[in-house]
Amino acid sequence: MRKLLIVLLLVAMIQALTDKEILQQGLNGLFEQNKLPDPTTIVSCFDDDTAHKVVVFAGEVLEKAAKGSITDLVQLISLIKGFGDQIPKSVSDCLDGSAELKTLGLKYGIDDSTDTSVIEKKVITYVTLHYLEVHGWFGSLNTLWKAAKFYQVGFDGAGYGHKVLGASTMP
Repeated sequence: MRKLLIVLLLVAMIQALTDKEILQQGLNGLFEQNKLPDPTTIVSCFDDDTAHKVVVFAGEVLEKAAKGSITDLVQLISLIKGFGDQIPKSVSDCLDGSAELKTLGLKYGIDDSTDTSVIEKKVITYVTLHYLEVHGWFGSLNTLWKAAKFYQVGFDGAGYGHKVLGASTMP
């Protein structure tokens, strides 16, 4: 019995995803929802430490959002911005130069000239007017995240993003 338990633990450890694999799965869902090929260069921008921090932060944000009030959800914007400011310059420079991210942004009507305050206002307005719907989305995404269904989190989250931003470029 003890040997069987050890073997099962070893198999489970072998099958455990790395943080970069988790990021890649989520990105694959995000890109596929937008009818784009799976990205191949984005995850390579992340060092292991930053990838880990992003994965942990994503789980924390989903947990807070799933339980949050309207005010809590709106405050997530500044929390996310603050986290983004902590990303190492080498990682952010790499991501800033990503053609894949630029192509994805266009699917949401976002390009290099987009005013981020306009996006923030759209998000705040949508969350305020559709709180129950958004709260339900975050509950669903949080459940998927906890079940390690990272592809589905990316896929579903991408669709919700189109609803929130009202992007007419959705495929």
